[in-house]
Amino acid sequence: MKSPGFQFGMIPYQVLFPQAREGAMTLNLPSKVGKVKAGLYHYVEMYCAEKGCDCRRLVLMVLDEKSKDVAFIEFGFDPDDDFAGPNLSPFSKQTARAKGLLEIFVDAINDNAGWLEDMYRHYKQVRKKVDGHAYRSKPFPKPGSVVRTIKPPPEGDPFEAFESLLKAAVRTPPVGGRKKKAAVAAQGSLFPDTVPVAGGTAGWVERCRREADAPFDTTNRRQTELRGYLFANARAADELAGLLVRYEREDDEAYLDAGLRLLRDALEILRVDLERRRPEAARCMEKWQEALARHIFAEGVAPHLGAMVTQTLLDARVEILPLLHEANSRRMLAGLDADADFVADPEQAMRELLDELEREGAGTPHEFFEAVLQMMAVGDADVQVNLCRLMLGAEHPTIRDAAVLMLFHPQADVRAGVAQVLAEVDGQWLTPASLRRLIVARNWFPEALRVRIDQAVANARKARVECAPLPKRVAATVYSSAVDGAMAQTFQVLVPEGKGFLCCSIMPKRGAGIADAFLVPLAGKRERNELLAMLRHETGAVEVSADYLHKRICQALADGAAHDKVPCHWLVAIAERLGCDQWKAAPFDARAELAALRAELDRRGGRFVTETYRQQALEAAAAWAEDEPFAWSWFEDDAEVDEVVRKAQGKKRRPDPDRCIDAILEKILQPRRRQWVERLVLAALWLKAAKKPPVPWEQMAHVAAAVADENVPLAEIPLMYMVAGHSFGAWMGRQEG
Repeated sequence: MKSPGFQFGMIPYQVLFPQAREGAMTLNLPSKVGKVKAGLYHYVEMYCAEKGCDCRRLVLMVLDEKSKDVAFIEFGFDPDDDFAGPNLSPFSKQTARAKGLLEIFVDAINDNAGWLEDMYRHYKQVRKKVDGHAYRSKPFPKPGSVVRTIKPPPEGDPFEAFESLLKAAVRTPPVGGRKKKAAVAAQGSLFPDTVPVAGGTAGWVERCRREADAPFDTTNRRQTELRGYLFANARAADELAGLLVRYEREDDEAYLDAGLRLLRDALEILRVDLERRRPEAARCMEKWQEALARHIFAEGVAPHLGAMVTQTLLDARVEILPLLHEANSRRMLAGLDADADFVADPEQAMRELLDELEREGAGTPHEFFEAVLQMMAVGDADVQVNLCRLMLGAEHPTIRDAAVLMLFHPQADVRAGVAQVLAEVDGQWLTPASLRRLIVARNWFPEALRVRIDQAVANARKARVECAPLPKRVAATVYSSAVDGAMAQTFQVLVPEGKGFLCCSIMPKRGAGIADAFLVPLAGKRERNELLAMLRHETGAVEVSADYLHKRICQALADGAAHDKVPCHWLVAIAERLGCDQWKAAPFDARAELAALRAELDRRGGRFVTETYRQQALEAAAAWAEDEPFAWSWFEDDAEVDEVVRKAQGKKRRPDPDRCIDAILEKILQPRRRQWVERLVLAALWLKAAKKPPVPWEQMAHVAAAVADENVPLAEIPLMYMVAGHSFGAWMGRQEG
């Protein structure tokens, strides 16, 4: 019998038998047991797939409800063998819950003979599949008398064994799962089925209504399950658009809000698929906007429903396609008939709109422009540019200030037209506040627009318009996530406001500049603490220095300008609220930043520059993607990965994990090495700026340096091997979906 060490590799049963609906037992604990908190736990079976091996054992990877591994259990079937089990694996990092989960497992298989017999049967099936003939060996022990054994410490380097396990036992976590009222043990798939939603699209709206105040995990699970529904139901877009019209006509606010949330979820799913270049994503997005054009932006439908849907499109950060602009080309302003002669009395129309918005509490230029966007963003570009010209000629300063903010319109052709209008208009029509905004933000725009903005500023100076002073800087606390798998990062800047706080949210994203920015009022400390707890849970956000915030904003502004992207108008409001007028585009140079980090390490000397510390840093990084929220999304997941895995799989029904991981390393990660260096350097700077960093920035700097060194194969960098493994795991999850 061969030694059952991890070097032989343990493969999930579901990977070996993709069509089987077995291989993972789900245990539901209705209450806390010792250190093991209540909830669902998935015991995923993994077997040795080396030809000719008869180790008569398996490894159980235990996942919690968040799909995080919380224990690794080795189980040798033969009690008289040197590797008898079950016991906690000494080769794997265990959590505080691991010991309790082991005891629960021992009790469960002693009480449930069927589970142990299933594992015996699965072992025989694996051996037959791998060896090509029926399994022939001595009988397995009778169920009912399994005890936990104590193993001696392993020989050799435990990290090497752990890395080997990660290489072979790539996982895709179970998605979702229902909580049961009583403790049960149910044999299930590695990827449990999602619950069909009764009532089709209307049923999904009902689910959104019920989960309106649900935590992030519930929302995330809903979006995961929604993806499968959208791809399975070709009429989902038309059905949802029709429901929105019905809810509006019935004045059913609760269901209308839920329907709009469902629409946003669907649009975000499609946007992500577009970003990842999924086949048919563009056609699916077109199909959804066609449905909105037919049902929402149609004659006889209330204009304010179109405004709400437009806001949903903007919130989901999707490109509004020409077909929607065409469908809404005659719609000018909410409350005006499609055939109304808007141009005949623009001042009166603007005044009526302003009065209405002020009654609803939208009194600032930023809020006014937000309302204009809701009504006009799907309109024809020329109409919107003409609207800007009319607004600049209005008597009310708020209207003129909002006209200047149209420079931040999401459509590039509208921005270009507005910049030209501003360059041509008499400078006296610019207010002191608008002049200040143009000066503060001129560096945020591409060169072609900056020329026209400079002309507008010169015109205002010539007309002797005094620039309004910038508000004084306020004390602020900054929280930030690391850069995620999509090269996005979130900042939450909290400033006191009355008895509560104002949260300024900013999201830099590679290729998009400042992808999003908005303001959220928080009533008090409780709301602030709830927000911070959610951020830590979702993204691993930590408190960072204000200097790091300013540096990242400047880098994102340069990136956006290079891609003809402009931040939304709320970034101007945030700059004014924080008293910042020094946000100027400054490109990010990953190599230069890494050189500066390494120079600082050299200056400090000591253990941080030793080979021992460098190796320890590389080894520690292998666990980040499992243990640290900041790295949970560090994997590749796009159409190119799908193609690479497909080719690596060849004509085989099931993929070979080793072969696929190697292919991802070579065909995906190696060509994207520069991007990974950028991500890791940004992460090192983030950790260095953190008040309480989750891992030392010095470790991240060493990992970034290793990835930046083209002479070091990625396969020899534990973190990158983990990234490749999780990329393959994400692919497996999509296939199951």
